[in-house]
Amino acid sequence: MIFMKIELLQPVGSEDISIRSLKAYLETELKDLEVDFEVKIQKNHLTVSLTGEDEELCANFLYKQFGQLLAKKDAISGTDYKGYIQKIEPDKIILYAGFEIELALSSLSELGVGNAGQIAARFGMIPNLPVTFQMSPDLKTAVFSKEQIDQWWAWKKTSTDRIFVNSATRSQVKAALQKKGHGRDVYGVEKLGLTECVIICKENTDGPGIVASIGKLLPSQMGVLIGTKK
Repeated sequence: MIFMKIELLQPVGSEDISIRSLKAYLETELKDLEVDFEVKIQKNHLTVSLTGEDEELCANFLYKQFGQLLAKKDAISGTDYKGYIQKIEPDKIILYAGFEIELALSSLSELGVGNAGQIAARFGMIPNLPVTFQMSPDLKTAVFSKEQIDQWWAWKKTSTDRIFVNSATRSQVKAALQKKGHGRDVYGVEKLGLTECVIICKENTDGPGIVASIGKLLPSQMGVLIGTKK
């Protein structure tokens, strides 16, 4: 049988949760298309085997939703690409887009003073968070795209805290909030990736307090972006 096999950029946290979540997503999104699929994890990447008349349409849809692995030799300066934060250290932030690439200090300076770790903490950055970036002119480092920088600041200048969560589905996060009685304290939970989401707090809700309350219920890392317009 001839089939199309694709690899997705989407990070893998818990293998069971990632596979189960992607299968459930595909069963819903592809139900009206002529395609069969199989989900696996190979070399720490989610792979999807597609068979049927609409396999190419499905592949393009999945790449748009969850990203396509980029080869460094194909990267062009000035072009926006999708990536994920892979590692945050005191002196640097590493992105992953099919290859590892360090964020240039010039890009971080657009987000204020401090070292990389301090800036990341200020904006709630955590591993596996999806971002958009460009390659620096020398192609040796990366910079956040203008759209991404604008998005960080737009979130920061609101009157609400945001809590970024990885390695958990939207339904898991909502269940944790309900169990701890915080349903009335938030506007909602928005999906950012397959197992990444953001909790949008209400104006009078303390983001760090929510993290302290639900943290033990989720197998996740959480970062808080505290709104300054309060």
